Parts: sequence; structure tokens; C-alpha cells
Amino acid sequence: MCRRPQRSSSVALLHRGGCATYPDQVPLVSREDAMVALAQPHIEPCRVCRPQTGLPS
Repeated sequence: MCRRPQRSSSVALLHRGGCATYPDQVPLVSREDAMVALAQPHIEPCRVCRPQTGLPS
């Protein structure tokens, strides 16, 4: 019997590149993708690096 992985109930965080609280190397996203991500109810900006700063035009 196959089991599907369970999702965490916590929200995902969006970080700026080089955020000290998220040391893993991840690909960068475009400004547009970051704005779309932050509009999702299950994604929040990191409170340390504040990726939402400077995004709105």
C-alpha cells in the first residue's frame, strides 16, 4: 500500500536571498513570482529578511 506524504499544517515562508534564518541555497524567483506567492494564503514573508519590502510598485 502506497502512502502519500503528509503536508505540514504550518505556512510556508518566503525569504530574500541570503536570509540568515534560511541557510539553504534555493533558486531565486522573479519579482512577479514573489508578488504572486505573497498573495497566497499559505505563504507569508519572513519576519527577519522581509522580502515584501520594495516589491509593490
